[in-house]
Amino acid sequence: MLRLLLIGIWTCSVTLASTYGAAYWKAHRAGPAPEAQAEKLEVRKVKPISVPIISEGQLKGYISAEFSYVVVAPEKSHGGGHGGGEAEGAGLDPDSYVMDEAFRRIYADNKLDFRHIEKFDLNAFTHELTRRVNDRLGFALVRETLVKSFAFVPKDDIPH
Repeated sequence: MLRLLLIGIWTCSVTLASTYGAAYWKAHRAGPAPEAQAEKLEVRKVKPISVPIISEGQLKGYISAEFSYVVVAPEKSHGGGHGGGEAEGAGLDPDSYVMDEAFRRIYADNKLDFRHIEKFDLNAFTHELTRRVNDRLGFALVRETLVKSFAFVPKDDIPH
């Protein structure tokens, strides 16, 4: 009888210890740090822009460009809106900033040779565009700016 009682106590002790150990291990195991988790990125398109190219006091044509940009996808669990991260929460529209900066950079770029548009450094342009948009927003919202199209359309090719 004593042996049966000791076996019962031993079984309960082992069960309790293994349950406690498993719960402790599960709660304290090393998981990936929140910063180390992969960010979910989202690509947003902006409306196409047409920038007039004026040379020697005359309209020569238009640069037609279309951009998109990469941002961290908003988390669905934080409120009910369609979300846009910090910028839309602060009442800012990143699309407008991207379009405005792109227009300003193309219009004011004296190095842009519309006769040889293929020599235009799009890589440097998009990096500068991303930096300037983030500077104007006050935080790094835009991760990368992408070019969907970039072409010069001569004035004579535009139907009247």
